Amino acid sequence: MIHSIALAAHRLDAWLQAHLGRPYNVLLGIGLTVEIIRRLVELPQHAVLGPQMLGDGRAHRDEPGPAYPPGRPALPPHRPSKSPAGRAAGPALRSAR
Repeated sequence: MIHSIALAAHRLDAWLQAHLGRPYNVLLGIGLTVEIIRRLVELPQHAVLGPQMLGDGRAHRDEPGPAYPPGRPALPPHRPSKSPAGRAAGPALRSAR
């Protein structure tokens, strides 16, 4: 579905470019410039709220996370490759060490 929407947007962009040309590019440039200016104007407001959100995140950092049962390693043990190419490369890699 996303692919079909992106394809339709691309076709619309190509059609507008072919039929409107330079005025279409001017409108795109103006829209992009207005959006960038709007984001820059809102930036100080987000800078004020940012530390508050960071402070909330620090509280969660101190909470204990999921623990592994005692005696169980944190990472699973290494298993040799099951593919023929992996088995063939295994001895060569071991001898290179």
